[in-house]
Amino acid sequence: MNHTSNPARKNEDSTVSHYIGELQQRQPAFARAQEQEMRVMKHDVFARLFSEYVVFGEKSAFESMMRGILTDAERQRLQTDEKFTRAWQIFVDLCWLKKQLIRGALVLAGLLLAFGAVLFFVWALPHIATPASHP
Repeated sequence: MNHTSNPARKNEDSTVSHYIGELQQRQPAFARAQEQEMRVMKHDVFARLFSEYVVFGEKSAFESMMRGILTDAERQRLQTDEKFTRAWQIFVDLCWLKKQLIRGALVLAGLLLAFGAVLFFVWALPHIATPASHP
């Protein structure tokens, strides 16, 4: 059966999309507030990266942290409103995917930097180790 021909399904999908849109609009402000909180706690860039990608490295911990974006009423709706719960799960999955892509890019950049450093030292070693010939 084609789900797009079902009017009830379209209404549910538009409601879920609306909820996701609302959460996505609030997410940048939430992220800025978290970053500001880390700065107030005197965390440098590396401590923030460690916290973001290691401490909250598990999806369950990430979702718990993301629940801070929700109001008390919305937290209650997670228990009772199926559409809102579905929207929340999709929103968290999208945020988690973005985080994993950034994590992968950081790992790749770190590996490329390390590989570049090794290549530089291998290239520079003969120039440094060779005694200078004076005429």
